[in-house]
Amino acid sequence: MSDTSSNGQAAPPDHVPPERVVDLDIYAPHGEGEDYFAAWLRWRESSPFPVLWTPHHGGHWIAMRGAGVLEVLSDSERFSVDSFGVPRAPAGQRPLGALLKDPPEHAPWRRFLNLGLSPRVVSGSEAAIRARAIELIENLRPRGACEAVTDFADVLPLSVFLDLVDLPLADREMLANWTAETVRGADVAAREAAFNALAAYLAPVLHERRGGTGDDMLSAIARLEVDGAPVTDEEAVGAAIHLCMAGLDTVASLLVFVLEHLARHPAERSRMRREPAYLEAAATEFTRRFPIVVMSRRVRADIEFGGVQLHEDDMISAPTMLHNLDPDLFPAPLAFDPARKASHIATFGHGIHRCPGAALGRRELLVTLQEWLPRIPDFALADPAGQRVDGGIVASMPRLDLRWSA
Repeated sequence: MSDTSSNGQAAPPDHVPPERVVDLDIYAPHGEGEDYFAAWLRWRESSPFPVLWTPHHGGHWIAMRGAGVLEVLSDSERFSVDSFGVPRAPAGQRPLGALLKDPPEHAPWRRFLNLGLSPRVVSGSEAAIRARAIELIENLRPRGACEAVTDFADVLPLSVFLDLVDLPLADREMLANWTAETVRGADVAAREAAFNALAAYLAPVLHERRGGTGDDMLSAIARLEVDGAPVTDEEAVGAAIHLCMAGLDTVASLLVFVLEHLARHPAERSRMRREPAYLEAAATEFTRRFPIVVMSRRVRADIEFGGVQLHEDDMISAPTMLHNLDPDLFPAPLAFDPARKASHIATFGHGIHRCPGAALGRRELLVTLQEWLPRIPDFALADPAGQRVDGGIVASMPRLDLRWSA
């Protein structure tokens, strides 16, 4: 545990070499007016070391190279997922299903997510996803303008998700706000308040569905058994909160970055309209180009990693940006190149804790490209000077104003 200095930052523990200390806030890596993703590349190039230590957020390590990011995310024997953000959550935190469990306890909690969000289930939902996307776009088209976050990017994935869990569409905005705070908030108290609000909403829903026969995912959680025993009310609520996090926020943020990129690049929009088969590769490259999640892990025992000693209970962060934008893995990483080969993309995580909503998110992105571009082919930023990006566990654009000829 690090001591806290007078400026509110943690003092480096004795086992941290001075040359490994960097003044990097992983939830706000970019300066005013600086491109968020370029800022991550700047930090990567600022030091030759593959692992650094920062005094921000209680003090923690950062894996600064792509290979190290994947190693941290996939090696549950050395890096525990029992705290997914920094600073480390206090002991006795709310159970969150598979999200905070290491193997072997992880498996039964993950199984129902894999079944409910499997590629087969997502394929079966494609018609509904497409119908919803078309409805939203057709309503926007005659307006000649939109605020893409609240008019589309937040609406599409949440509407699809509410169908999967059989919750009323009228609760969409409220649930979106709570879920966003749980995964974007850099403040532990604010995240906990959002967790509590989601829990208070979900608890009576789960209680009502415990004895039912519904085939939605909340009903599956309510009836879940682990080691032959029904899960407790608290465990069911935690698993339901994890489901909200898996199905909502990451893809909503990703869609905004994609629309902002397309607004700036008319030639790419034109090619995507001319060559529908090109969209599959483009969707993959968009996912690679816009990594938006910063995940963290707890070191389970004293180890050597990246040429430095990590101690038991140290926290280490694995920003997906430092993998997807690693020039050793992806030459010219800031360039959008659908022809590049990308065997591992970290945007939705890696290993056994890879986001269970990844297949759903990719399908929503692909459908958006397929349906938006023919209907609104030429659009631009209302303010081309620049767009604000907020960091956090999931980076986001709080607003994106687009315009076109109605």
